[in-house]
Amino acid sequence: MNNEPTKEQKEILNHDGNIVVTANPGSGKTYTIVEKIGTILTKLPSYKGVIAISFTNKASDELKKRCKRKGIDSKHSFFGTIDKFYISEIIIPFASHLTHVMPEYQVVEYSENESYYSELQTITETVTQVQENLLKEALSEGKIFLNISGEIAWYILNKVSGVAKYLQARYSHVFIDEYQDCGKIQHDIFLTLCEMGIIGVAVGDVNQAIYGFSNRFPRYLLELIGKAEFEHFELSKNHRCHPSISEYSLCLFGISKEIVEDKRVFRVSVKGNEIDIANKIDLAIPKIKEKYNINKNNHIAILCRGSGTIKVLDETIKTPHKVFYETPLDRDNSEWGRLFRGLLVAKFESDTFSVDYAEQLFSEELDPEKYHRVLTWCNKIFKSSTENMITVINEFEKIANLVYPGKKDCRALELLQNVIRDKELLKSYIPAQGDEITIMTLHKSKGLEFNIVFHMDMYKYIISDEWGDEEQIKQLLNLHYVGVTRAIDACYIMIGTKRYRAKKNDFYKAEPSSFLDIKGLSERRNDVCWK
Repeated sequence: MNNEPTKEQKEILNHDGNIVVTANPGSGKTYTIVEKIGTILTKLPSYKGVIAISFTNKASDELKKRCKRKGIDSKHSFFGTIDKFYISEIIIPFASHLTHVMPEYQVVEYSENESYYSELQTITETVTQVQENLLKEALSEGKIFLNISGEIAWYILNKVSGVAKYLQARYSHVFIDEYQDCGKIQHDIFLTLCEMGIIGVAVGDVNQAIYGFSNRFPRYLLELIGKAEFEHFELSKNHRCHPSISEYSLCLFGISKEIVEDKRVFRVSVKGNEIDIANKIDLAIPKIKEKYNINKNNHIAILCRGSGTIKVLDETIKTPHKVFYETPLDRDNSEWGRLFRGLLVAKFESDTFSVDYAEQLFSEELDPEKYHRVLTWCNKIFKSSTENMITVINEFEKIANLVYPGKKDCRALELLQNVIRDKELLKSYIPAQGDEITIMTLHKSKGLEFNIVFHMDMYKYIISDEWGDEEQIKQLLNLHYVGVTRAIDACYIMIGTKRYRAKKNDFYKAEPSSFLDIKGLSERRNDVCWK
């Protein structure tokens, strides 16, 4: 990322009102947020600051560190997770205005031991009289239930007039990153802050929502884009992918601005099925490596929709390769699940050390006590052998408890234990060796990048608009988008005349996905035939 902002970034930095920013992968989103926060803070008096909210401790700490690295005086700013903001800035300071007592507050996770408060677990923005009485009673006892902290904050925000006056006096702007992950309560509180006169900056990526099964859709980000009081800006320039790949991916959603002459997206037609495609990939890899100056095979990936295609490729491809099967832990999108996956990946990466991972979670300078505790546990995990990783399962749990206090997730912990006990599943977190190409699902590839990508399964009924409701079709198009944007130098979309059907264990006539016919795509790629 260059230090000089792009034209798109300058427009965002120079706008003074409410804005919603849709940012594509590699477009310098965090850089832009840090620059805008820095610009705002230089103009504020010492007693004011900004609210900078991320959905994970890791993300908020990274934002805080990058601001500090630039020499930005944060003044009286808040950097942290959305739950932490609700608890520290609304609930604890103002709950006593309702209860008229000031207990020692404790953040707790609702459990069966708290069955007396079970009625609170169905609380919404419309609070019943029973829920109101229980809520006041819980707060009087000093209990703050973490899983409904947003609902508690919303209740206090609407009941205590002093909350608005305090927030208006202390903060000028509210930033929320990864807005596509917001739920209704987060969205409504954000809009309420904006109505108070606090300027809102929402940043997200509509097209990164590929986990429809976890009900994480970007509907509230889209709602902001449609609001007259919010100016919409785009960060469309992908600084990671080749420009032609970036433009192709943008064209999937009708927002590409140009056709790049040097086209690096290829639609490759092969007569035959996945076996024939595998043979063609074997022959093509040496030429492609030479063309794009690729030295190692592990910079190359084959990405598939499902395990059936992976199985055929694994049995056919002669080039050394490593298969990364999707594990049950990969499909768990909880906070603990994401943390465990990240920690497993970091442990097995040759260029990542325990200190690197500890620094991602907590800052030694800003939070030394938590940093050193995490570092101790990370050291034990990173030093453990693959065969004896079950002996450090407690260290995984301790880290998760520290990063996400009060959010114990027994299911994610059980999934982690299952992975660690299963040698084959654990292998899916060990990186490919230098001479091995990577084979994995598109879902598992999210967040990764490779110089060369072979994108499989772009067929009718597999990744297309012929199957599913509107939301499911969006998920599939987003999945294709993720596959294309994993490529840095070139993306090869492989199309055969037949495709493998895992359920029937046969090969069936294949029809290309309708997504390949989206207007403008053919002009932004090369259509070739490998005979």
